[in-house]
Amino acid sequence: MNSKILHIMPANDWYALLSDDEGTSVGYEPLTCFALVQTEHEGDPVTEVRPMVWVDTAMVFADELEGFIDLERLEEIDEIFEEEEESQ
Repeated sequence: MNSKILHIMPANDWYALLSDDEGTSVGYEPLTCFALVQTEHEGDPVTEVRPMVWVDTAMVFADELEGFIDLERLEEIDEIFEEEEESQ
């Protein structure tokens, strides 16, 4: 599947939620940007917005990373940590 990036947008305060190999631990990876991407699906162009992160020396689509779960904003992550601290 060929993908073509049409435009990139900042992803300030957005993170990819990732699990480890065993699925027992969860971590956050800051997004570099959102990309407006055009791909071909059954001969027709499809346009979608996809998250991107730095991995080693390249930018990759976060939703293609092994262990990708979801996207979260920084304020949502802060609320999760506050709730965990209150429950302890």
